[in-house]
Amino acid sequence: MTSDFLGDDPDSCYSQFLFDTLRTAVLYLDKWGRIRSANDMAKKLFDDQYLTGKTALEVFGNWDKPIQSYQEILQVARTGHSVTGLNEKIYIDGVECWFQTDKIAVENASHGFRGVVYTLDDISQLTQQKQSLSKSEANYRAFIENSDDTIWRVEFPSMISLNQKPEILVKLIRQQAVFGDCNDLFNKIYEIDDNQSLQGIQLQDITFQDKLLNIEEFVSNKLRLCDKAVEFELSNDEYKYLKTSVQGIVTDEALVGIWGVTRDITELRWYTDRLEYQATHDVLTGLPNRIQLQSLVEQSIVNCQKDKKVALMIIDLDSFKEINDTLGHDIGDYIIQEIGPRIKQQLLGASSVIARLGGDEFAILLVDINHQSQAEIVGKQVLNGIRKYFHIGNIDVEIRASMGISIYPDQASDFSTLLRYADVAMYCAKKDMIGLEVYDSERDAHSPKRLSLISELGKAIRNNDLTLYFQPKVSVCNQNIVGVEALARWTHPVMGFISPAEFVPIAEMTDLINDMTDWVLDESLRQVKVWRRKSLDIKIAVNISARNLLQENFCEHVECLLADHDLPASCLGLEITESTIMKNTEQTLLTLHKLNEVGVELSIDDFGTGYSLLAYLKRLPVKWLKIDYSFIINMLQDEQDQIIVNSTINMAHNLGLQVIAEGVENKKIMQCLGDMYCEQAQGFHIARPMPAFDFEKWYLGRYSD
Repeated sequence: MTSDFLGDDPDSCYSQFLFDTLRTAVLYLDKWGRIRSANDMAKKLFDDQYLTGKTALEVFGNWDKPIQSYQEILQVARTGHSVTGLNEKIYIDGVECWFQTDKIAVENASHGFRGVVYTLDDISQLTQQKQSLSKSEANYRAFIENSDDTIWRVEFPSMISLNQKPEILVKLIRQQAVFGDCNDLFNKIYEIDDNQSLQGIQLQDITFQDKLLNIEEFVSNKLRLCDKAVEFELSNDEYKYLKTSVQGIVTDEALVGIWGVTRDITELRWYTDRLEYQATHDVLTGLPNRIQLQSLVEQSIVNCQKDKKVALMIIDLDSFKEINDTLGHDIGDYIIQEIGPRIKQQLLGASSVIARLGGDEFAILLVDINHQSQAEIVGKQVLNGIRKYFHIGNIDVEIRASMGISIYPDQASDFSTLLRYADVAMYCAKKDMIGLEVYDSERDAHSPKRLSLISELGKAIRNNDLTLYFQPKVSVCNQNIVGVEALARWTHPVMGFISPAEFVPIAEMTDLINDMTDWVLDESLRQVKVWRRKSLDIKIAVNISARNLLQENFCEHVECLLADHDLPASCLGLEITESTIMKNTEQTLLTLHKLNEVGVELSIDDFGTGYSLLAYLKRLPVKWLKIDYSFIINMLQDEQDQIIVNSTINMAHNLGLQVIAEGVENKKIMQCLGDMYCEQAQGFHIARPMPAFDFEKWYLGRYSD
């Protein structure tokens, strides 16, 4: 640094030191623009230790406008008018740099000429920050103005400390919150003319403040709300649906502002409501479908009071396929559409829901009933309403329906089970052609209890846990014992005694009937062999089912069992029901003829209760007809039953058959059967079914007397 600028005295040396330590680059130029002095920061900036003596044009070559800067320096030097606070751009090694410059006029009194002190402060980083901020603000403003959502802001005159109770915080926010600014979409979403009129207004003074920000929820949810749904009522009694997210701005544990984003979801809400409606309602009738029915039933179960019941009814139109096939599907659809209104007419005053499950199947949910009988009464009314004629052109079409009913909590506690039970009851009603049926577990072929019994019955057969009881048959004319009927009995270790009426149908529904029949045949023949060793020559009869007769090689299997026990075929009789014979007639007849050829006596069991066999009797190789107990037990009181029994006996004799009467309960019935020339009898008057040991005692006691 030359003495031209600082001087030569000791104070100047100190000034020189301060001059060189400045973080601002400083140049001293004369009135011709030649550098007379430069501090260390200037030398570093221009990367030149020998700036003194060089002109500004030589040094400023990398500047954005070097000539303009040079001319400004000359003008300041000559006029004495300083130029300060300019921002100038310089490229240093290809990098853009910015400096704030001052060109200050200086007069050197000792030499009498003017010069310029040129200072340069590096503001590159600050300029870049300002540019980034400006760009960010521009992007932000563009984002806000072009957003599909309205973005808004709430301000506070002073910060609100968060270190206080929630209720105090709510009160302070309500008192101090002022609406700030927002984008233009705010007007459209909130149906206002000008959002500018809201700026600076207390939030609590805005009429729709509760639709904008729920302060209590905002505070309780830790100063934020996410996708808060709001229903906004418009002036024309229509509704707009909004979704708002809100975030509090916190600095130093104080709330300084709130940002909110609100979206109009009216169209989306309409669309989703439509989709939900379509998903939960039947397209053809507009009635709730199975999905909606399930939801309503489950809700009704939850809300059902202890002294109330819920009924689920399933309705199926009878022979509806014939209507579609005859009149066409358009007419079928018309009838389906009319069923709902007809049902509704019958449910006036009842808490109910009508649903269509699909096809020609409907459902009714009946709630708040006191007794099952109420559901039955309503059900009958509904069936009568459906039955009225449909006038279609010149044709009057009568529709009948079948209905099944299940009851909560009496029969089931969930929708799935209620639906299945009502369905089972409906099919029972359809099968019996009785119109309406309430669920009965005894008629449910697929109840959990029956499923358990199937498993347990299989174990009982394999483990030899069944027991045979024997009911005697006697000659009506002389009361001599002519044989026994083998009857399976089952006492379960947990469930106790299980009636044959319960487990035999279960066996017949599955292949277990074959295993059970094999066991009964084997055990019966084993017992006959035991009795023969004791000189008790007793014939035994075993019941068989249709499945047995259709079983491959059944006849050969019976022959093998007889051979295994070394018994003649004449000691064994097989009893077959009427309905069994009518299933797969040709195969059944073939097997029966084979058994007859072997020498096994065949009987038709429960005659008169099944199909009419008159056309087949002459083809059947049977020796006996067994008249069902339902005709025998009341024959003394019911003249019709007596006529049927007498006619059956005469018909059998005319066909060369003999007759067994079951259900003989007293001596008078026995005498009456004798008068009709019935050959054999069986019933409680003679003896109840009993185990083998008890039968032996009864047999020996009868003949010892």
